[in-house]
Amino acid sequence: MGQKTDQIFERGRSFLEKGNYEQALRLFNQVLNREPKNKEALRNKVLIKISEAPRKEAKEILQFALKQLPKDDELHEIAGSFHINNKDVNTGIKHLKRSIQLNGDNELAHYGLGIISANHRSDHARAIEHFSKAIKQNAEFTEAFFNRGCSYLMEDQTDKARQDLITARELGHPDAEDILDKYFDEE
Repeated sequence: MGQKTDQIFERGRSFLEKGNYEQALRLFNQVLNREPKNKEALRNKVLIKISEAPRKEAKEILQFALKQLPKDDELHEIAGSFHINNKDVNTGIKHLKRSIQLNGDNELAHYGLGIISANHRSDHARAIEHFSKAIKQNAEFTEAFFNRGCSYLMEDQTDKARQDLITARELGHPDAEDILDKYFDEE
């Protein structure tokens, strides 16, 4: 990016962090007018639209962004989450898998596939694999520890479940203590 474009982008990011989505979007659009394939500005625009716009409009900007940046693993992960949250699980899974094809270390894509494996397919062994890959990328991924612990419980691997749930509790997961109390004798 040029210096002026960098400044516009940083102002947009500042407004985004403050929750002023209208101003942030205006500035990200300015960046995109200068550099139509700016990854960060496009991703931020997509995230704002997903959180603020009607579903149809959010889906359209997401599709546009994916056409602009078809090899962006983060956009595919965002698309996967968007479709899953909108009850289109199969399309969501395709995007999450594509994200991992593009970047095998995308922790959020692995986490998403872990959730799908556990909650929609009752495939806890596969869920454990995905949660483990997410944890490998982020050793403080509280939700991944918690959900892997729950999947270990479903697989009757109680020692591993206990350890993950203790870790989740130490990282501040709000439900870990209840699960530990229910299934383990905590002293």
